[in-house]
This record gives sequence, structure tokens and C-alpha cells, in this order.
Amino acid sequence: MNWTEPTTLTVTCGRGCTGALRRELAALGHPEARDFTPTALGIEGDLREALKLNLWLRTANRVLFEVAAFRARTPDELYAAATGLPWEEWIAPGSPFHLHGDAEAPGLRDPRFALLRCKDAIADRFVRKTGARPDSQSNPEGAACIALHWRDGVARMHLDTSGVPLSRRGYRLRPWIAPLRENLAAAILLESGWDPAEEAFAGPMCGSGTLAIEAAWFALRRAPGLHREHYAFQHLRDWPAADWRGLLEAARRRCLPMPAVPIHASDLDPRAVEIARDNADRAGVARWIRFAAADFRRAPLPAAPAFIAMNPEYGERMGLEEKLAPLYAAIGDDLKRRCAGMRAAIFTGNPDLAKRIGLRPSRRIPMWNGPIECRLLLYDLYAGTRDPRLLRKHAAP
Repeated sequence: MNWTEPTTLTVTCGRGCTGALRRELAALGHPEARDFTPTALGIEGDLREALKLNLWLRTANRVLFEVAAFRARTPDELYAAATGLPWEEWIAPGSPFHLHGDAEAPGLRDPRFALLRCKDAIADRFVRKTGARPDSQSNPEGAACIALHWRDGVARMHLDTSGVPLSRRGYRLRPWIAPLRENLAAAILLESGWDPAEEAFAGPMCGSGTLAIEAAWFALRRAPGLHREHYAFQHLRDWPAADWRGLLEAARRRCLPMPAVPIHASDLDPRAVEIARDNADRAGVARWIRFAAADFRRAPLPAAPAFIAMNPEYGERMGLEEKLAPLYAAIGDDLKRRCAGMRAAIFTGNPDLAKRIGLRPSRRIPMWNGPIECRLLLYDLYAGTRDPRLLRKHAAP
């Protein structure tokens, strides 16, 4: 199989994260990324480029390599077209496969039926061409992965080069209460404009440590894919293994020996700090993060210039909002009292609680945490006033 021929690469991410993903793609040489859906961007590239994106993208979920697009009005037409594709030339012999995707067509009551017909088509093609039926499995681990997108009478078939979503970095084996997904944490850092060469980082209320760990990887210029051992592209026939080894070696050489700025993480609960430290150790960055068990109002902070990122509880249960209101007010008070000359980001899914912070954000960025619409609130914590009238009044003659 010739994998050097370019095709459409569809890169998916969480809702509200396409802005951060677009900046990542531009930094990797793809300023032309197109909007496909609210959770997907498209570029042109070959399989080697797909390997590079799997290695370096921090905010993505999957990298999909398009192999076919055709018109289909019914599940039977979908089956007929899918069985005509040369799956045996793309998927390595003996590899199981996993199919996922979405489907919508007139008269289709359950999208799972379309996926079933597509799965049957792939298996039947193998039987006809090789005499053996490959195993299919319900999860992507250890399998060649295929993605179907069927909308408006057009079916698009992709080889999912990622398999297990890229958000699962592999270091967070010990979660804490309501942890952020790793790629959402990375998107928060990118959207905030944090500069790991100039601004120290502090993560009060660190929970399982995801924000601090992602910050440490940013600061070390460490590719997130270096920590992962398996990708679905390794189940493709004649995939460019030598190119992958070269990409890995180049990424290792690019890593810095240590961060340029201090990185702090703290939590009120010592158990959370223990879990965060354990996860950071698995991620290879524990020695670069200064952990502390402390209330956020007494947690150690680096000197300015610094960036503070917090993901406080925002409560969906009835009555919990009232209990959390004092917490948000205390966050605002602490930012005003201790953080002059710094920047801060608060990620929350409750706009009423956000008002209790008592500070005017410089930006409000819509982002989703799973199905929950949230806001990333960015604050510039000026030392002294920024009111131009008062600045003029007190200016030296």
C-alpha cells in the first residue's frame, strides 16, 4: 500500500476546542485547516503526516485518514459500497478491527444498524478476498480502527489512525473527583495564552493534577504522544514504521532538560495531592512540580509574572450552588489580595457562581466539559488601578 498519497485528514476535538486545535495545526504547518463540524477540522496530508499529528497534538481526540466517500441512501447501499473497498490492502493480516461512527438517513431508526451493516461489509470483503473472517471487537484497544460518517446521503469512510482517543495520555491511572480530560486541560492552557517560557504556573485545587501535568509537558516541549505505546495505525498494512521511529527520536531531542519557570500544584485534600503526585510521576514530571496540601488561600504561589489556573466545583445538584457561592467569592478575594501582576483562568460551568468572583474577566471563552456548557474566564490582575482617569489624576506633573 502506498501511504504517501495525500488525502483528507479529519482531526476531531471536544466542543469549543476548535480554536485551540486550529492554532496547534497552524504551528505544525497547517494554517489552512477547514471547519468540518463544531468538533472537527480538516487538512490535507498523507499517513506520515497523520503519524506526526498523533504524536504532537495536545487538544485532539482522533486523527482520521479518509479512504472513500460515496453516495448511499440506504443501509443496503452503504453495505454494497463498503464491501467494494480494498480493506485487505489497508489492514494488516491477522489484525482485529473496531468500527465506530455516526449515521443519519431517512428511515434509519437506529444508527447502530448502519454500523452493523458496515461492519458486515468489511468482514465479508475479507472472507471473499482472503478466505478468513477477521475478528471485530467493541473497543479500539489493540485493533485496526475504522470510522464511518454518514450524513445527507454521503458516507465517508476513514481509517482511524489514533484508535484509543488521544485524550487518554496514559498517566492518569488514579483519578480524583470530576477530573478534566487531558486534552481539555491542554485546550484551557492554549486558549489562555499561557507562555511557559515567561510565566510561572500555579494550579490551586489541582485534584488529580491534570492541569499541572499538561503545563509541565508544555514547559518541557514534550510531545504528548511520547508517553503512549499503542496507536491504531500500527495495525495498518506496511505502515511507515521507520518514519515513526524518526518522529519519536526528533521529538525526544526537542524536549528541554527542565522547565524555564516554576510549576506549582496544591489541593486542600492531602489525598488529592498524593494522587496528583503519583500521576505526575507516571508522566515523568513529578520532580518539576512543587506540590502542597493547602487551602488555596494559603497555598504557595510563584512570584509574578505567573499564570493561575483553577477548575473549582460548579455543582449541578439542587441547592449546591448556594453552598458554593462563598467559595467563588473567596477565590475572587484571594486573586485580588495575593495575585497582583499575574493572570488567572477560572473554568466553570455555572455563570451565576462566576459572578460571585467579583472581577471582570478580560475574555469569556465557551468550552464544553462533556455535555456541560462551560466558560473559561480569563483575568488580568493588575497591580494598582487601570482606570485611565485615575492614572491621569495621579500622574507626575
